[in-house]
Amino acid sequence: MLEQHQLWQGLSWVSVDQPDTHDFNQLRDTYHIKKKYIGYMRDIRERARFDYDTETSCSLLIFRSVNQGEEGLDSTEILETVPFCILIKGQNLITVTHPRNMYVTNLLKTVISELKAEKELPTDSLMTIAFNLIFRLNEKYLDRIDDMNKARESLETFQKRPSNKQITQLSNLDKRLVYLKTAADNNVIAIRQVQVMSDADDDPLTLSASEMQHLKDLGVEVEQSREMANIAAEIAEQVVNSYSNILDNSLNNTMRLLTVWSLALAIPPIVSGFWGMNMPLPLSKEPWGWLLSIAISVVPIALLLWYLKRHHDI
Repeated sequence: MLEQHQLWQGLSWVSVDQPDTHDFNQLRDTYHIKKKYIGYMRDIRERARFDYDTETSCSLLIFRSVNQGEEGLDSTEILETVPFCILIKGQNLITVTHPRNMYVTNLLKTVISELKAEKELPTDSLMTIAFNLIFRLNEKYLDRIDDMNKARESLETFQKRPSNKQITQLSNLDKRLVYLKTAADNNVIAIRQVQVMSDADDDPLTLSASEMQHLKDLGVEVEQSREMANIAAEIAEQVVNSYSNILDNSLNNTMRLLTVWSLALAIPPIVSGFWGMNMPLPLSKEPWGWLLSIAISVVPIALLLWYLKRHHDI
C-alpha cells in the first residue's frame, strides 16, 4: 500500500507498507526508481547498505530493523531483523516496510509530529528525518538485547542439570543472537558508508553541518548496539559451553556409577556359579551353606566399594 504525506517546504513522504508488484511498478514509473533498487527493496534478507546513484541523485539506505514476529524462547524464527528501506530523491522521502516491521511507519509519524511540535515552521531536511528515525530503530536493538539478556539469565537458574526444554530455549536464543549481531555489524557498515560518501567536498553526497553532526552521533549509537550485541552473544556462548560441560560431567558420573555397580554385581553370579556346579565343594552340603555363599559374595563387593571410595572413584 502506497500513501503520500505532505511535510513542509515542499517536502513529501511516501510510505510503502507491505508492497506488492503494483506498488513497485508505481515507484518505478512515478518516482523513477531504478530496477536495481527495486530488487533491493523486494529482498526480505537484504543486508544493510547505503548506495547513492549519481545519475538520478537518489540515495538508498537499508537498515536492518528488529522484527515484530515470534520473540519467545521457544521460537525457531531466524529472521530476527528485517530490512527497512529509505530512499531520498529530490523532495521525496520514500520508506518501504515489510509485514514484520510495519511499526516503523508509525514510528516515523511520531518523529515527524515531534519535529512539527518543536517548531512552527520546521526546516529539517529529509536526511535529518531519516537519521532521527534510525536513532529510534537503534533503540529497538538495545531493547531486544535487554530482553534476550533477561531470557538468558532465567536459563542460568537450573538445578543440577538443565532440562531438555531449557537446552532447546538456550539453543534458540544463541541462534537469534547470532543473527542480531550480524545485522548490527551490517548496520554499522551502512552508516559508515554514508559517512565515507559525504565527508569530503568532492563526494557525491552533500550534507549540511547539522546533518553531519546527526550522522556522527548516529554512528556512535549503532556501534554501541553492535558492541552490546557482541557481548550478549559471547555471554550466551559461555552459557552454552557451561550447559555442555554440566551435561558431559553428568554423563561421566552416570557412566562411572554404572561401571562400578556392574563390577560389584558381577561377583554374585561367579560365586553362585561355582556353588551350582555338579561337583563337591567344601561345606556345600551344610544347611547354612547358602548363607556362606552370600557372605562370600558380599565381602568382595564391600571390599571393592571401599577401595573405589578410598581412591575417589565413586
